[in-house]
Amino acid sequence: MTANQQIITHYIAELYKVHYSWLYGWLYKKLGSAENAEDVLQDTFTKLIRSQGLLDIQQPKAYLTTTAKRILIDRARHQKIEQAYLEYLTQQNLSYDISPEQTVLAIDILNKLAQVLDGLPERQQLAFLMHYIDDLSLVEIAKQLNVTSKTIHHDLVKTLSHCYAVLKSDL
Repeated sequence: MTANQQIITHYIAELYKVHYSWLYGWLYKKLGSAENAEDVLQDTFTKLIRSQGLLDIQQPKAYLTTTAKRILIDRARHQKIEQAYLEYLTQQNLSYDISPEQTVLAIDILNKLAQVLDGLPERQQLAFLMHYIDDLSLVEIAKQLNVTSKTIHHDLVKTLSHCYAVLKSDL
């Protein structure tokens, strides 16, 4: 282990020792479950370990709180997507059974899609979902969103460019 790796390891151990108790307590109050609090706590420190500027963190408590909040938001979004997908399956009265593996894969894909679309203007998100999920034409989407089909075309181009850039950066 290099000297730099030793410094980082020691720094992480110190952060964990100093901040574990208050962060666990804060998460427990928010979640009402020791198991969920522990899961989010571990995810928070895992993100901390993977962060590029670990030694540059000026306010560890603020950093950990913000990271934990983001993890809570991601979990809530994931649960919302999972619930919506399961409701969709129920409403469709599918004539075939979907395996648990297929369900998990579909939910993971939908969650990744939500993360990729996050931050885009609402109309761009809606146009994308209406076109690629609901299979609506540009004219149908334009009517529903009260804009021109050319505007929807531009929105889809921008959204696809954004998706490409996000997915390319993840590789």
